[in-house]
Amino acid sequence: MNPYLRHSANWLAIWLSLVALATACTPATPEPPPGVGDVLFSDDFTTTSPNWALFDTPEGAAYIQQERLYLEDRGPEKSISTSLLDQQWSDLLIRTHLQQAAGTQNNWMGVTCRQADENNYYLFAISADGYYLLLKVVEGETTQLAGPETSTALNPDRGVNLLEASCVETTLTLSVNQQELVSLNDEQFRTGGIALFADSVTRETTSVAFDDFVITAP
Repeated sequence: MNPYLRHSANWLAIWLSLVALATACTPATPEPPPGVGDVLFSDDFTTTSPNWALFDTPEGAAYIQQERLYLEDRGPEKSISTSLLDQQWSDLLIRTHLQQAAGTQNNWMGVTCRQADENNYYLFAISADGYYLLLKVVEGETTQLAGPETSTALNPDRGVNLLEASCVETTLTLSVNQQELVSLNDEQFRTGGIALFADSVTRETTSVAFDDFVITAP
């Protein structure tokens, strides 16, 4: 082999190694933090989504039909919820349209935030008969932070309502149809998951439909 070619090949190998090393040592450009109002997650339920826990049991069901997600509590003394899978959040604003679809209006329907598990979370809820509620559940023990109170901001019966739940640092805010109903401070939970929620207060069945679910940066 020509000595010149051999030395050239050696220098080429060294140069490629240096380029590779420099590339490996170059720090990646960090992703910019989300800006106010940036969409972090959304679901219009046009298809059967892998984002939610769907089920059908004697106690209740969660299913997607006609571009809405339905929660059906079939009456036993236990609420029904479906979690947004594999997601954890700290500060956020949740928006969703929800509507009493069938069954008793003596119910609660809404969303949870900063949920550690089934026994630890904040709940933002309204009822088909015109009440709102904000509560905290710690190790299964419930504390009412606000309500239940009535409000003319709610569209009762089978009216569609826009529910907004804001969890920002220690401030929790519930708004319905763009009217703020309550805002308060609580330091119990600072991060966790999200779920949609429905509860028949009586032993009767209640069915709730959710649509246009969006999470944005506050």
